[in-house]
Amino acid sequence: MRKYLLAIGFVLLINYAGIAQTIKGNYAIKNVQTGQLLRVKDASNKNGTPLVAYDPQNWKCMTWNFINVEGNNYHLKNLLTGKTFQPKQADIALEEQPLALGNNKQQYEFEPAGKDTYLIKLKGTELYLTPEDKEGKSNSAIILAKKSNTKDQQWTIYAQSPTM
Repeated sequence: MRKYLLAIGFVLLINYAGIAQTIKGNYAIKNVQTGQLLRVKDASNKNGTPLVAYDPQNWKCMTWNFINVEGNNYHLKNLLTGKTFQPKQADIALEEQPLALGNNKQQYEFEPAGKDTYLIKLKGTELYLTPEDKEGKSNSAIILAKKSNTKDQQWTIYAQSPTM
């Protein structure tokens, strides 16, 4: 019995260590429910451009460089524009803005929600990245919403080396 409990403890430790690893590199961020990726609308580099959901492509505008702040908090830098996203002034909609390291409005906490699945929370809030259109319409807005324990707030990431 003791060996059995030690073995379970060891497996749990390995699983916990895997979850706590720092994310490094360039990734696409895919919604579990819709299957769509995060992207700035029309691949624009204009400040104030909305963050939207879009059908998966191997494009720079749909690839994010994870910059670790601490623990599971990250700045997300778009490979095409070199910018990030943050909430609009007093709004739940997200928009593209220049990356300002240390800015809490631009830091996202990746909370484990299952194997290779995350909830993405704006640091210092109880608001999570959520597609406005639950059916997955292209170019629909990505907004911040309270935790709902539904698949539309779950995201996976996968390494991406964009071709364009």
